[in-house]
Amino acid sequence: MLSMVLNISISPEAEARLRTLARTEGLDVNTFAARELERWIARPSLEEVLAPLRAEVAASGLSDDELTELLEEAKHEARAERRAEREP
Repeated sequence: MLSMVLNISISPEAEARLRTLARTEGLDVNTFAARELERWIARPSLEEVLAPLRAEVAASGLSDDELTELLEEAKHEARAERRAEREP
């Protein structure tokens, strides 16, 4: 397996934080940084996450105003549910 070697510049504050986090995990800085970078890269982008929703909205035929109203209603319902859960 081939691997890429990166040489990047980061601020002294970021370096200190990186070293602290690596030490906390019991890893050397390079191993920790590579692991975290690979985790970050593996996460889907916002565009990838939203693509199915955007496709459903487009297929639904809802107008922008109808979609906005639907989302506003859902937001208010969710807030009401959270308030009800907090009440004794």
